[in-house]
Amino acid sequence: MGYPLTVCVAALLILSTVEHTQQAPIKVDYFNSSLLGDELNFAGANFTKLTLPGVFKYFGSLYDTVYVSVNGYLSFSPLSNVTDVYSDASVIAPLMTDVTSGGHSFKVVSDGPFLQQASEQIGKLFPEIYFSANYFYVITWENVSFASNEGGATFQVVLLSGDDVSVILMNYKHVDFTEQEWMTGYWTADGIHLFTINEASSSDLSTGSNVRTPGLWAFRVDGKSYGSCDDLNCTEREVCDERTGVYGCVCSKDNPRLNPDTFDATEVCESSKGTLSLSRCQLFEAGFPAEYLHLRDHRCRGKIQDDMVVFHFDNDQNVCGTNLKSNKTHFVYENVIQMIYGEESKTVISRQRWVNIAFSCAYPLIQTLDMPMDFKAQKSVVSKDLDTAGTYEIYMLPFPNASFVEPYHGEVTLDVNQQIFVAVVVDKVDDSQIATVLDECWATPDNDSSNHIRWDLIINECPNPDDGTVEVITNGASTASYFSFRMFTFTGVSDKVYLHCKVHLCLINGGECAQSCSDDSIQVRRRRALEFHDTAAITMGF
Repeated sequence: MGYPLTVCVAALLILSTVEHTQQAPIKVDYFNSSLLGDELNFAGANFTKLTLPGVFKYFGSLYDTVYVSVNGYLSFSPLSNVTDVYSDASVIAPLMTDVTSGGHSFKVVSDGPFLQQASEQIGKLFPEIYFSANYFYVITWENVSFASNEGGATFQVVLLSGDDVSVILMNYKHVDFTEQEWMTGYWTADGIHLFTINEASSSDLSTGSNVRTPGLWAFRVDGKSYGSCDDLNCTEREVCDERTGVYGCVCSKDNPRLNPDTFDATEVCESSKGTLSLSRCQLFEAGFPAEYLHLRDHRCRGKIQDDMVVFHFDNDQNVCGTNLKSNKTHFVYENVIQMIYGEESKTVISRQRWVNIAFSCAYPLIQTLDMPMDFKAQKSVVSKDLDTAGTYEIYMLPFPNASFVEPYHGEVTLDVNQQIFVAVVVDKVDDSQIATVLDECWATPDNDSSNHIRWDLIINECPNPDDGTVEVITNGASTASYFSFRMFTFTGVSDKVYLHCKVHLCLINGGECAQSCSDDSIQVRRRRALEFHDTAAITMGF
């Protein structure tokens, strides 16, 4: 079922039962040779100290060092002997057991593609949280031999730290069966937090998993929980409630519910930025907890502002899977809010509850601009407030020379046949994707752009062949286009001249935006990168 949100929200689609192809899980190969890193030096001891590149939050406590044991575990405090791990230490133990030989290495990653892949993996494993890793730390026990001479193992622990979220991965490449004592899990020194992996045998560690990836075990260990009302901070227009085992904020009786069919959606568009806000309580009541929602890029989660869930994209650091498209009237930035909630299927289909809210920011492509100047050079701005809430500005400035550095200011007297340089600039659009193209420029004796008395300067993006003083300096290469001509008057009509230009916006990645005006090509209309649409005007009076 589709619902229009606003003019700029393309559609809203909510389905509670669907069939779709199952997405392949993201798996980072932490055993990649480039992640095995440097060899650990134990210098004959059972432990070695490592300094982390940043703090690691472990059940409410912050640590910047860890102590790694040859025997398959690490602690957050120095230990005098191995028995201390059971009494007064916070420990992470991928495989705590006695070993006699093997390799030990560590690797820290704080940027690059591996960090992005790790963030994406955690986002898939824990869809209820937003996670962007600041760093991750890999500690590897490679081909260590069990003290009982019953084989050995290769395994890792990975510490992943985000702004307020910490995750550990226990990763097992292979583990042989052994009858000697072993333990896997994590715990805190105060004993409040304790978890052990209860596999039947050590060899099951490399085939078992709690995240449906054989050999991989993932745990969130920062200590924050979403399991009670205390964690939600419901507003006065919301009430905490439990639905199907999940706590969330439902709408209070005095909540106005202005447009419940679209979750009270509101959208703001500006340049290449877009923001969509939805009612948190209405989403939760419909079965869509806010923490499970994301944009097309699953790392881009909504942020809670009062009782709204706010999603934001831009073309800088938060692209979030946004697509830039065009039609015959507008260029459009579009994205979608999605959620997949429930058990992942091991088959090629799944029947999961999901939501799909498509929204967009649209901007018209053609403007005709008028800027009155009546013997005074000044900047004039035409600000378009669009139905889609998208806004950009186009302005025209006169300059005394081709450097286009300092425009005319104040009262200016221009002589007949004096060369004048003109810049037409579009502001508040993405200059990496949008170019300004001069389609037509013409002059009239008054401020009426439709006056039948007119003199053409630019026709079909090129100089009027009947006026040899016109030069198109730059057209369609960026958000600014430039041209020049020599001043004139309308004989017997007026000593004033008003200049008008019709321009269109072009998507640069679609090809060349303006045609060549050389003698060989001026008669042949080249295919444009994008058709143009809509109008506005600039007029300069001289």
